[in-house]
Amino acid sequence: MHGEKNRRNFGGATVLFFGALATVILCTLIAGCGYNAGTFRNDSTLRNAPEPALLTQDHLMEAVTGAFGKTIQVRQATLSGDGMDKIVEVGIKRPANSEDGSVEGIMASSSGKIMAYLFEYPEVARVTVIMYGVDQGIKTDEVAARVVVSRTTAKDMDWSMFGPMTMSSMVDEYYIYPGLSAFPTT
Repeated sequence: MHGEKNRRNFGGATVLFFGALATVILCTLIAGCGYNAGTFRNDSTLRNAPEPALLTQDHLMEAVTGAFGKTIQVRQATLSGDGMDKIVEVGIKRPANSEDGSVEGIMASSSGKIMAYLFEYPEVARVTVIMYGVDQGIKTDEVAARVVVSRTTAKDMDWSMFGPMTMSSMVDEYYIYPGLSAFPTT
């Protein structure tokens, strides 16, 4: 009798545990995974520096490829402008296995990561991230999505809220190729 009662208690505890785990995961997904730009730095001396050194073209490419890892292929990363008015443009390739409905999610994740990092540099005035490839698995120069954020907008940005459902209302400029949005407007 005690054995069956213990099995029922164990089964209930298991269901409770997995239910709580699912709730925590769901809340994390809804709230956003949060971007702490300091976590994208590989160099421990930079991580501890009060302000980052000036951004250079070489460091930009290194930072962008490091932030995206092997999941996103960087097509180009350019730095232009002078002094405290630097403009960054990052071009990425649409992953070959990404379906049309996942473009916004990939773009939000990619843009949030790199923008949070780049705006730590005081001379960065604007960042543009462009994803190329409107058709799944076909490499083209057509723009699938583009996001532009200025320093003024980034100053008050809560990067933890930057996601596919909120991105378009949080940025200065937003474009997605018609038909690729996972969240159609009504």
